[in-house]
Amino acid sequence: MKTLTIGLIGNPNAGKTTLFNQLTGARQRVGNWAGVTVERKEGHFSTAQHQVTLVDLPGTYSLTTISEQTSLDEQIACHYILSGEADLLINVVDAANLERNLYLTLQLIELGIPCVVALNMLDIAKSQHIDIDIEALSQQLGCPVIPLVSTRGQGINELKNSIDELQPVPFKALVNYPPVLLSEVDKLVQAMPESWPVQQRRWLALQILEGDIYSLARAGISPSIVELARENLRQNQHEDPELVIADARYQSIARICDIVGNSQQAEPNRLTQMLDKVILNRWLGVPIFLFVMYLMFVLAINIGGALQPIFDIGSAAIFIQGIQWVGYTLHFPQWLTIFLAQGVGGGINTVLPLVPQIGMMYLFLSFLEDSGYMARAAFVMDRLMQALGLPGKSFVPLIVGFGCNVPSIMGARTLDAQRERLITIMMAPFMSCGARLAIFAVFAAAFFGQDGASVVFSLYLLGIAVAILTGLVLKYTIMRGEASPFVMELPVYHVPHLKTLLLQTWQRLKGFVLRAGKVIVIASIFIGGLNSFSFSGQAVDSINDSALASVSKVLTPLLAPMGIHEDNWQATVGLVTGAMAKEVVVGTLNTLYTAEQINNQPFDAENFNLLSELSGAVDTTWQGLKDTFSLSVLANPIEASKGDGEMAAGSMGMMSSKFGSSISAYSYLIFVLLYVPCVSVMGAIARETSRGWMTFSILWGLNVAYSLATLFYQAATFRDHPQQSLGIIALVIIINALILFGLRRARSRVTVRLQNSAPASCCQSSGNDCH
Repeated sequence: MKTLTIGLIGNPNAGKTTLFNQLTGARQRVGNWAGVTVERKEGHFSTAQHQVTLVDLPGTYSLTTISEQTSLDEQIACHYILSGEADLLINVVDAANLERNLYLTLQLIELGIPCVVALNMLDIAKSQHIDIDIEALSQQLGCPVIPLVSTRGQGINELKNSIDELQPVPFKALVNYPPVLLSEVDKLVQAMPESWPVQQRRWLALQILEGDIYSLARAGISPSIVELARENLRQNQHEDPELVIADARYQSIARICDIVGNSQQAEPNRLTQMLDKVILNRWLGVPIFLFVMYLMFVLAINIGGALQPIFDIGSAAIFIQGIQWVGYTLHFPQWLTIFLAQGVGGGINTVLPLVPQIGMMYLFLSFLEDSGYMARAAFVMDRLMQALGLPGKSFVPLIVGFGCNVPSIMGARTLDAQRERLITIMMAPFMSCGARLAIFAVFAAAFFGQDGASVVFSLYLLGIAVAILTGLVLKYTIMRGEASPFVMELPVYHVPHLKTLLLQTWQRLKGFVLRAGKVIVIASIFIGGLNSFSFSGQAVDSINDSALASVSKVLTPLLAPMGIHEDNWQATVGLVTGAMAKEVVVGTLNTLYTAEQINNQPFDAENFNLLSELSGAVDTTWQGLKDTFSLSVLANPIEASKGDGEMAAGSMGMMSSKFGSSISAYSYLIFVLLYVPCVSVMGAIARETSRGWMTFSILWGLNVAYSLATLFYQAATFRDHPQQSLGIIALVIIINALILFGLRRARSRVTVRLQNSAPASCCQSSGNDCH
């Protein structure tokens, strides 16, 4: 079979990602585009005659990048298409918004790359009484047009057949440009290398006259020649060249739409109108958003908690107790048994119980995105974001941060201004990710009982509040400025397709488990080793004599102002390892507290029965599923899942005694929420901005985390030691006032420049390739 590389391109909200998932299924690979940290998603599928590599390009309305402020999505789509890597393009077009979508289609056809138009969302178009003549549209465009409803998988086989049957067709001029414009285009074409295809040179000339800076860099034409051509057009047409070109294209689009029967006005979707009157209400919008976020983590903990025992108890029985049984049977030394059981086994046992809750949260986020609500959330939060000097669409990547902060940071590429991208990136690490949810659930179950749901929700709100505080601090100190105007398309509401939701959830969950699993298992083995030996290399019988305990006991007094006692050195280790990945905090505490429990309560190998343990896991899971939607569980999902957290019951009991009070535990959670981002987030910040801004994010997060955790603990325990608390509170306030003063003074010396804001290197080659 022949191999084929296809680029998938279309407007945002045209159903491109859904079609990508339908075609490729689970056969996907996620990487980065060369030179930038924007996610590059590839997938594979087969037709009758071809093995296809499908590249999912960022959603874009146009291929014209008029300045370096243009979002990276347009830049990357343009660079890829010009690179010649794709043998064929599939242009996904929203049938309900045909006129707007065809602008990109005309640009692609003018370039001369073989193209298939996937006319998607026909079900929505029909519900709005839009009727499109598919054959007429294909004849007008000069390329195959395949009707699709990608959410239901309709038209997928026809699309695959069209790929096999696609034949080269002569170039057909679809746009009637003014003669004076074509004359200037010919002059620019002559100035380009003759080895390039004429059609590509003509397309580049049009792009250059529109003001596209990357086409100009690729063509290598003198800016003075271009400016002379643009000035000639202004004098002859009495309009800017970009307006002349756009007007000619839209006239052609209007003519095509009249021919294919799409000239009638689409009827507004009544359900969308009715829901938007409530969801977009200036008074109800924010409370509804907060309720949706609350519902998200309630369902994640509730349903995920019901499924958790089979992952938790089952993996503990196999990888912890099973290893202990093997160690007892083969007469391993106790230190080796603890090392293997709590290092290797504990690491695996920490990863697997995260799957149900994190998976449910990803499923909920995918539902919000596909249903059309996420765009409304950005619109609702626009007023708040404008106060921070940011457009409302900057809230979209922040919402993504509820799943993981890394795509949240990379999502800032959709913002146009460098200042807006940078502020959004600095705010993103404070959004409570899925890994933090796992930590919150464990502590809430151990310390807060009936108040657990409210405690977790308060931490989510605190993360949002600190993100807003960070934005305000940056706006009024080192990054003064106003927000760009906010214009965003609001798609109609629709019920997402189950297969699409499951595929999106699977891709996110797989990435999370693989990324977190590697770090957690390695960290657990490392911690298990340090926990089994002293500095002299001798095996220890008590973990309190281990090398890990010795170092941690030296650092723990630094955390005393926020309520961490000296004997709770395990909490300090959790914070240190949590800098690698927040998921590791639970794994670390589980390893250390369980190790101490094992040390105090030896494993009863004679009565261990693996089948009995696994049977108990299944029974507990079944009982949890039956009780999932009871009123008591819905009222407090944290309490409902208390018995089956990511930590064994003995570990949770040991943790409760070490922290001593719910005040200390909540203070610790504040610190976990706000302190150093994990390694992957720090790496994303460094690549998207610079090492300097990464360092600023680390130091700012540490300061905010320590300050707020200390202020909370000292205020909550003020009656116990008023003079000491008053002194500590005053010191924290003074230090932060000095920091703010220093930031304000440093404003003139700060340069807002992102490393990947303008990857001009992608298109500065004069050759035929664009890498």
